[in-house]
Amino acid sequence: MSTTEHHHTDDAPRGDALPGPRRRRCCESGDGTRRGVGAGRGAFVEPALLAVLARSEGYGYDLVRAIEEATGGEVVPDAGGLYRLLRRLEEDGFVTSAWQDGGSGPQRRSYCITDDGRALLDHWIGHLEERRRALEVLIGAARGASTAV
Repeated sequence: MSTTEHHHTDDAPRGDALPGPRRRRCCESGDGTRRGVGAGRGAFVEPALLAVLARSEGYGYDLVRAIEEATGGEVVPDAGGLYRLLRRLEEDGFVTSAWQDGGSGPQRRSYCITDDGRALLDHWIGHLEERRRALEVLIGAARGASTAV
């Protein structure tokens, strides 16, 4: 399976998972159970964060602004949720962090994407493309139904 394909079935073969020992898919919790990808714009925080980190490492609060800028304001994560996501991604091996000297201010934690994080981003791209196709079909059906009335 290519990294852009995406399966939602619970019986999907585990061989399509990301490299390494039992890595989760974008719709899978760390324990292998299916997790909700999220609702509304909050569902896009993880792929937006990975995309931003794929371009450049960053600090927590700076990443909030970078995500907002990269998505044209469509995705605006709250800082607390972003830090929880960063911790989870680090525990799963998709992101690393290191304390950096803050110069005149306090130390700050810098976050970097790993190779497994880049693979997860590729998987997210496939998932988002699949959702886009489904939305295009749904919008077309809805438009056709609204003009048929």
